[in-house]
Parts: sequence; structure tokens; C-alpha cells
Amino acid sequence: MRVQTILIGLFICLRLQVWSQEATKPNIVLILVDDSGLMDFGSFGGEARTPNIDQLAGQGMMFTNFHTSPVCSPSRAMLVTGTDSHLTGVANLPEMLPSGYENEPGYGGVLNNRVQTVATRLKEIGYNTYVTGKWHLGHDENTLPPARGFDRSFILGASGADNYEAKGYLPMKATAQWYADGKKTDLPDDFYSSKDYIEQTISFHESEQNKAAPFFSFISFQAIHAPIQAPKRFVEPYLEVYKEGWDVLRQKRFKKAKAMGIIPANAAMNAMFPQFKKWEQLTQKEKDGYTTDMAVTAGMLEAMDFYIGQYIQYLKEKGLYDNTVFVVTSDNGPDGGDFKGNMLMRKWQEKNGYHYDKERAGEKGYFGALGPEFAFALASPFSFFKYYTGEGGVRTPLIISGKNIPSGQETNAFCFITDIVPTVLELVGKEPRSNKLYAPITGKSLLPHIQDSDIPVYNENEGVGLEVANSSAYYLGDFKIVKNNIPLGDNKWYMYNLKTDPGETKDISKAFPEKFKELMNAYDKYAKSVGVIEMEEGYSAEGEVGRKSAIKILKNNAIYILGIPILIIGLFWFWRKRRKINS
Repeated sequence: MRVQTILIGLFICLRLQVWSQEATKPNIVLILVDDSGLMDFGSFGGEARTPNIDQLAGQGMMFTNFHTSPVCSPSRAMLVTGTDSHLTGVANLPEMLPSGYENEPGYGGVLNNRVQTVATRLKEIGYNTYVTGKWHLGHDENTLPPARGFDRSFILGASGADNYEAKGYLPMKATAQWYADGKKTDLPDDFYSSKDYIEQTISFHESEQNKAAPFFSFISFQAIHAPIQAPKRFVEPYLEVYKEGWDVLRQKRFKKAKAMGIIPANAAMNAMFPQFKKWEQLTQKEKDGYTTDMAVTAGMLEAMDFYIGQYIQYLKEKGLYDNTVFVVTSDNGPDGGDFKGNMLMRKWQEKNGYHYDKERAGEKGYFGALGPEFAFALASPFSFFKYYTGEGGVRTPLIISGKNIPSGQETNAFCFITDIVPTVLELVGKEPRSNKLYAPITGKSLLPHIQDSDIPVYNENEGVGLEVANSSAYYLGDFKIVKNNIPLGDNKWYMYNLKTDPGETKDISKAFPEKFKELMNAYDKYAKSVGVIEMEEGYSAEGEVGRKSAIKILKNNAIYILGIPILIIGLFWFWRKRRKINS
């Protein structure tokens, strides 16, 4: 009897210890913005009012040298697994992949079974796991969130969509699929993406049976992906902010980046690409269109921040905030796609209920888009933007804030998107590299650097490779080699010292041939190890999207397109017949 009592007592003590450990595990909130450049948040120097994000930045650590892939799906795959995108099965976007590559290893465009998500690994130690927003990592029973470790989910399966109703934004993506807990679902009548993602997340908390368990919330916003849309009250404050044009905006952000210490005081900035439009040569109507879209962009950021504030307030009211770590970042740089410069595209947009009415800017049906010139300005002080591995396409903001994170910190240490998962796992006390049956986690935990900024994330001999859609890069210490694909790049390799030249203005590959050779050899080794496949000659990521969209439009309108010559031939035949009768 005494032995039994002792055993029961030991069991109770162990159980109490486990409960105590679970209670002290931090909640994790991962917030992902879509297409946001490094300086878009207010705390990073942007024009939009983002007080809630700024408060998180002030209470934690801001990273100004954080890197992603240049497009969304590969970034998302790395963000939730900690593993290089080629090993996850998402080496490129399905929308950007030429036909014939889909069955190549690593290029299926959906998460494969070689990787686990951070949600799966957190569930193993008792976490409740939720995801809302854009998913774009697969939409079948093996790749939707319920199969990837999420208890509750409300997600958009596509690469993008309208923010007010269930419709697509590209001819090749004319419809948008929404899923609730893995089942197709409809949207509420008053749907607005940023609002509903937060409301759904809160509803998951409210309906949770095991409220004592720690939680992981992944909130993946559509802001600020095209079509850029926001309620009018958020747009109006910015209608005059961007009227001076993209050149002035670039210079303002460039100077602010220097003043904030993001780049050195003597750093240089690349000129605009010669094929870009000149602001001073635009008509007033054209200028109004561009500045209105920029106002909607800032308004969409402010709206997103507003709803993030509602979630923060909810966590405070429920006593959850103080035990929560927040991670805020973006999947890639600003989107320079020319969504409205093509007549076929504009006709498709109009046919599908989109408009460009300034009086209804940002509201239902409005199709806002940056265009390449303003995207390049938003990417300032860096070069290039989304789709390219120039710093403007891959350097995005990162904030880590909350429990046990030192406040008021800023770092310019190089880090990469695969570093988020090992950081989260170390925060919760789980060994990052214990998943021996799966592809390796290729990132490194940021926690040692957060706790002591003198400890680098990557040592001088530790490099990081990157490749998406024929644009490539390799980082080693202060050096970077980079190859940008067409049309803005030339598919040639260059080398820069990012510490002194973050704008990538001076190629030093010939001045330091041995260093260049070292990095090229390191990239080749990386590419071989993860299975990089070069795209066919003449390939362009933007061009592939445009080609597929054009084909879709032509197929959908074939009856009309073919009908015109048939009508002409018919009229000619009728005219000849009538002429013969009359003669």
C-alpha cells in the first residue's frame, strides 16, 4: 500500500511538472504580409500608419537584413518548414512553371511528404494550431492545412484573389478556392480579407475546448498583393501622399534608410531601369491613376494593422498577450507586375467586374496594382523587386517581439526565412533537428543572436544559397553573388559587398576573382545538393504568367475571335452571291 501511495505521489508530481512546463511554453503568433518591401511598415520608415506593428517592433527586435525568396510559394514553404524550397517540393510557383517541369523532383508546386510543418511539430508538444489567410501550398487532402498539422483553418488556396468576394485576379486564376478546415466554403457577404482573417482566428480561440494549452496562430494576409483593395476610410488619408511620383519616393526612402542606419551613410543607389516610364512624361490622368493605387496600397497596410490591433486587444483581454511571441514578416519584396498595362488584361478585368474608378478607390471591384516603377520605388534603397533576387526582391522586414525577447533592439545581421522555424522550436524548447525521418531543417535559430547581438546568426564560413525561377543568389559573410533573370536582369553573375554597397551598384567580381570563384563554387554545390533545375532559354517568370493568362483569355474567347474572320468570309460570300444574282 505504501509503495502504491509513493507511485501515485510520483505520478502526480510528474504530471504537475508537465502541466507547469506546458503553462510556461510561449504562444506563437506568426504574421505574414504579402509583397511588402523592407521599408513599408511605419517603424521601418514607411508612409503607412502601422501603430500596432510598430509597437511590436519597439517591444522586440527589428531585423533589417532578413531575406526571403523572390516569390510567395517558395517563401511560404520555407517559412513553415525551415527547409530549402527545393527540398519542400515548392522550388517555383505553379503559375510560373513552364509545362514539362511539374514532375521534376522539387518542382511539384505543393508541399511534399519529405517535410513537416512547424504546426505538426508544435502539436507533438501539446499546442493548439490555427491558420487563416493565403496558403498557396496545395489544395488537396494531402496538402491542405488539416494534413499539415493545423487543428483549425480558414484559407485561400490560390496565389491571390479579390479581397471582398470569391473571385480570382488573373485570367489563368479566374476563380478563387476557399477552404474551412479542409472543406470548400463560401465567403460571408461582408467579407474583407484582413478583417475576416482576424475574426476567424479569434473564433478558433473562442471555440477551443482545451484553452489551457499554448497555441500557434499563423495569420497570412493578402495585404498588399494585387488586387490592392481597402475600405475607403483607410485610403483617403493617403490620396495626396504619393503625388510627386516614384523618383521622389525612391529618394525619400533612400535618405530615410541612411538616417535610420539601415544602410551606410555613403551607400549608393542604382538608377531606374531605362525601359521604365518617366513620371514627368505621364498625363495628369495617368499620374492620378498611379498615385491613387499607391494610396490604396498604404490604406491596405493600415487596414491590416488595424485588424492586427483587434487581435492583440483580444489576447490582452484573455490574459494571453504576456505569454505570446510575435513574428511579423513578408514573403518577398514589392510586386512590379504590370497588371493593367496590357489591353487584354484590362478587358478581362472589366469583363470580370473590376473597375478603376478613383471615386471608389479601394472598394469592392477596384483593381489596384503598383506597376514596376512604384514597386521599384518601394523597394528602395535596394535594386529590383519581386520575381528577382536583387535585394529589393528578397530583403523584407522581420520583427520578433514578446515574451523573453529583449525590447528596443535592432540588428543588421544577415538571416534567412528558413531561420524562423528553428527559432520558434528553440523558443518552445523543442530540438530543431530531431526530425530525422524528413528533409533537414536548413535554417538556424535566431535566438542566440536575439539574446546576445554580438553572436552572429551565420559565421563567416556559413553561406546561404537561393534560387527561384532562374534568378539565383549566394550569400557568404558580407559578399553576395547574384544572377537576375530576364526581362530586367541579363542572366549574368555579379558580386557585391553588401556591407558597403547594399544597393548592388558596383560589381566587384573582376576586382576579387578568387572570392568570386569561391562563391560560385559554393553556389554550384548548393544547387546540386538541393536539385536546382535551370529553366529553358528565354524563360521569364513574369512572361510565363502573362503567356498562360493570354492563352486562357484566347481559349475563353475563341468563339468570338474565330467568329470575326468567319463573319468577314460569310459577308464576302453573301456579297458575291448577291452580285451574281443581280448581274
